[in-house]
Amino acid sequence: MCCVESTWAAGECRLAFRAMGSALRVEISGVTDTHQSRLACWTRLTEEAARCQASGVLAVDAREGTLASPGQWHDVLASLDIDALRTMPLAFVGRWPRYTELEVLNLSLIERGFRAQVFDDEAAAERWLRYGEHGGAWPPGDHFSTKARSNT
Repeated sequence: MCCVESTWAAGECRLAFRAMGSALRVEISGVTDTHQSRLACWTRLTEEAARCQASGVLAVDAREGTLASPGQWHDVLASLDIDALRTMPLAFVGRWPRYTELEVLNLSLIERGFRAQVFDDEAAAERWLRYGEHGGAWPPGDHFSTKARSNT
């Protein structure tokens, strides 16, 4: 069963976890300007998703600071034990300019065999997790919030 609401911080990176039916919603905020901070955040996100046995992850990106390059994301993914995430769909939500950074991360994950997608609208990301090409993350009748959310 998925987690209860909790928060985690390392340096200036903050994660806020919330159960969303059997999936996990994670809001990523603060600054992740270094390899170490990106790796710490993604390690914690991965651990929580595995601990919760989440059916999918909705990562809402509200970070500040400089954008990571494709090479920087490659280095993070190479350093991260992310096999636990391979079994679940990953939906990323970000606004410009973070959207372009998330697209780089998304493509890197897809190249590694993950089911991932980037959105600029949280409600669309939730729908993809529920009904997307991966076959849907939730069985019919699950307690899934269909309330539209804005991430502005």
